[in-house]
Amino acid sequence: MRKGAITLLAAVALVWISTHETAHAQEMSPTFTVGGGLGIPIDAEGINNGQAIRGGVSLPVYQNLHAVLEGHYSINSAEENPSFPGLSPDFKLIGANLGVMLRSSSSISVYGQGGIGITRAEGTFYAVFPVESRGTSVSDSETVFSFTVGGGVHIPINPSIGVAIDARYNHAAREIEATKLMPITVSIVFSP
Repeated sequence: MRKGAITLLAAVALVWISTHETAHAQEMSPTFTVGGGLGIPIDAEGINNGQAIRGGVSLPVYQNLHAVLEGHYSINSAEENPSFPGLSPDFKLIGANLGVMLRSSSSISVYGQGGIGITRAEGTFYAVFPVESRGTSVSDSETVFSFTVGGGVHIPINPSIGVAIDARYNHAAREIEATKLMPITVSIVFSP
């Protein structure tokens, strides 16, 4: 009887340890995010809303705190100027951020996120000359310090796939004037 109780206790302990380790490993697994949406320029008169794309990976480091590494790309064009027909400028931001995310532990979770990184800000101006039927382009770019802050909501679809909807403030500290953008994105979140 005593031998059977010890065996049963040992089996329960092994199952508990195995289950606990599996749950802990799942909690510590990375999460991958890929998405896109609308890039809204801030304090940029004459610049249209554009496209914003982002992707990244997050890894839990302590309870609801995650380390995050992300890449982002956005492109916005300027409104056509009637004084200069045929001139069509566009502006791109390409960068990467390293930061942290604080996430609630509920099934539909709310999160806040911030990070610092580098961003390449590029402006290209295309001009078409109707008389000569040809065009030319001029571009300027600089790589600068940037930061991002924002938040969103994560809605799980199943244990390994979810949808995230978020809004950010991206700030690229350019030499002449900072470029500020608010991407609003919808992303697919994968948790292996």
